[in-house]
Amino acid sequence: MTRAILFLLLVHTFSVNAQLDTLFLLNGKIKSAKIDTFDSNFVFYKKVKKDGKLGKKRKKNLDHIFSIQENKQEIRYIYRQDSMIDNYLSLVEMDFYLKGRRQAKKHFKPRKTLIMGATVGTGIALYSLFPIKYGSKERFAEVLDTVTNRVYTTKTINYQTLSIPIPFWEILPLGVYVYYNGAAKNTENFNADNPDLFQNNAFMIGYKESVIDKKVLAAVGSSLGSYLTTMLGYLVFDPIADK
Repeated sequence: MTRAILFLLLVHTFSVNAQLDTLFLLNGKIKSAKIDTFDSNFVFYKKVKKDGKLGKKRKKNLDHIFSIQENKQEIRYIYRQDSMIDNYLSLVEMDFYLKGRRQAKKHFKPRKTLIMGATVGTGIALYSLFPIKYGSKERFAEVLDTVTNRVYTTKTINYQTLSIPIPFWEILPLGVYVYYNGAAKNTENFNADNPDLFQNNAFMIGYKESVIDKKVLAAVGSSLGSYLTTMLGYLVFDPIADK
């Protein structure tokens, strides 16, 4: 009995997987799904979960889809070259472009951007908290103690600092760092499954765009994250107040 149930489960799983469809999106992603229906604007499908089961019904605008392969049959191309809707690349060029985006997502790792972003964010936060001091002025004030009716002289020191007199000035250097990473440099260090693909201009365009997307996301996340973490840590632990 147990073997019969196991056999039926295996057959069912195989039949579901054998009937799976594939959506090739214009952002380079590939989705395994079970296509339900079409209309003039959307394709309705059920996404395949990690456990192989089908999820709830979803829809995707046809303007975001490059092609569809139903049940591992012939590919149906949704994308059409049309400069009126900014589709300047031909079908073949777009295919290479999307391969470039997928290869960049697979091979390019913005480790340097993450490390530099964390350094920049922490440095800006520390400078905001502890600006450079270059001078000081002493001020004396007389305070009356109402209990003893005596007058005491107190001394305070006002430090002159190289602070920036602009509200939320930290946004500027953070923005400059993110902007600096909005470019794909050192293309000779790019990697792909097939290095010959870099000879194709459309492939290179797609690769660079994915590189820029990953670098900008890493720059924003690391710099802003480290800045907020440092500021929050100071507010929580407040090392000056403990002295």
